[in-house]
Amino acid sequence: MIRVAQILGKMNGGGAEQVVMNYYKAADREKVQFDFYLFKGSKYVPVEEIKAMGGRLFVLPTFKHPLKYLKTLRKLLSENKYEIMHCHLSTLSFLPLLAGKQAGVRVRILHNHSTSGGAREWHRNLAKLILKPFARMFATDFFACSEYAARWMYGSRAAIPLSEGEIPGAHKRVRIMPNAIDTEKYRFSQEKRKEIRRELKIPEKTLVFGHIGRFCPQKNQSFLLDIFKEIAAQKKNCRLVMAGTGEDMELIQAQASAAGISDRVIFAGQRSDADKLYSAFDCFLLPSNYEGLPVVGVEAQCAGLSCILSDRMTKETRITGTAQFLPLGNARDWACAALCCAGLRNKNAATEVAAAGYDINQEAAKLTEFYLRKS
Repeated sequence: MIRVAQILGKMNGGGAEQVVMNYYKAADREKVQFDFYLFKGSKYVPVEEIKAMGGRLFVLPTFKHPLKYLKTLRKLLSENKYEIMHCHLSTLSFLPLLAGKQAGVRVRILHNHSTSGGAREWHRNLAKLILKPFARMFATDFFACSEYAARWMYGSRAAIPLSEGEIPGAHKRVRIMPNAIDTEKYRFSQEKRKEIRRELKIPEKTLVFGHIGRFCPQKNQSFLLDIFKEIAAQKKNCRLVMAGTGEDMELIQAQASAAGISDRVIFAGQRSDADKLYSAFDCFLLPSNYEGLPVVGVEAQCAGLSCILSDRMTKETRITGTAQFLPLGNARDWACAALCCAGLRNKNAATEVAAAGYDINQEAAKLTEFYLRKS
């Protein structure tokens, strides 16, 4: 059995952490175990769940103290004698990958989960651009969640499947590790739908528009409120359910109040039962400023939902045919599209998502084999 160091940032309920946990739960843990390295200040860490599966957790200083972070991680990696480390910090992976190289970790994976965009995050986008070459410098293997995310991080390198063997030059290519999910868990359930609607006090015949995501500029919840305001003007019997937390949450709550729609917007907070929420929704909205390939988009389609997505994310997100892409800017167009497709549900969606390569059991087996080949 080998142990792989999974290098994360703060575990605050984001998509990258969820992807890692999905793979960990489905992996053959008699062959591969995960150790989780995360920033101090993480708010949503499934400590007991990780320990019960045999994993270990290590808390690191944040990047506000880069030298302390580097020294602490280098010491831990060296003491635990890892053969493989898997970094999920996008361009910020340069620092842990450097620590890994100095500690003698032979296989150092750089995994990109995102891209860039959005006017409010210009400083972050500039930092990403500057740090890209440094992140690649210390990696031995390159991963991405989609071909779009691969091109953004690595340029024109050829993409190959995760299961591809060690062919000549494979280390110079990008392996696509999809944001796979438990497709049976996210299959639509009438029982789950009733349970969540009772909990949130939503009448049975109410149209529910749903959104799950961290409250931050990337997810663009301000524009989402503009969309729902247009929906609410045309449809009285409707609700918007927004699940998640983040730095913009109070701002979005204030904007909902100022727009006069706060009585129809439900802030559900950080949830561990997203599968139930999707069954309760009638339409899923994700107007992100940028994405790699959002795991929530995969989950929502698996539940058979019609999904209205920003055209600033990869078209690879469209898996089942129930997703459509719209440009940002015109809230009325989004509202019209959402009202037209709300309530339409694809009953074969879970099967289609699995067939498209997003079944976690199949993909976790491929990742396990990759680790074993490299160890």
